[in-house]
Amino acid sequence: MIRQSLLVVLPLALAACGEARTEPEPIETSADTVEEAKVLVDANGLGPAGAAPFRFGAARADVDAAISEALAIAPGKSRNEECGAGPMDFSQFGPLQIAYMDGELRGWFLREGEGVATSDGVQPGTTTFEGLKLEKRVRELDTTLEGEFEYTTADYGTITGFAEDGESVTALQAGISCFFR
Repeated sequence: MIRQSLLVVLPLALAACGEARTEPEPIETSADTVEEAKVLVDANGLGPAGAAPFRFGAARADVDAAISEALAIAPGKSRNEECGAGPMDFSQFGPLQIAYMDGELRGWFLREGEGVATSDGVQPGTTTFEGLKLEKRVRELDTTLEGEFEYTTADYGTITGFAEDGESVTALQAGISCFFR
């Protein structure tokens, strides 16, 4: 009789000892985010949604023309002579900054804003950091840049990101950058 009572009471006692946990929200459905995006970025380049992407090494004139048409805005242009990799030129399209060296696509940097997302549905300001960790392989980096991490994309590439507040993804980057560490 005692043995039967233990079999009934033991599972109830163990269940009572468990902590109530709230699971982080998963990232926004990637299909929804990708469907709304006019430009998609990935670990190897970027391009207008629905078109073949430009890969790193593509000509600046071609990339700028396609992104300008997709987002219906002209780029702001700038240059930085002091990047670690060498002098870089930039085209700014709202939240998306595209980096060029010697007239060729070398990288991109994406902040919160509309119209641009990764090809697997990650979007700064929309995707939570905890949700990203549930959906992707994420590695937090120990650098001088606050909240830096990297994750493995659906096509097995790597995108670097920032979660400065620890809660939401605030920026993403792939390719060559002009960050000072």
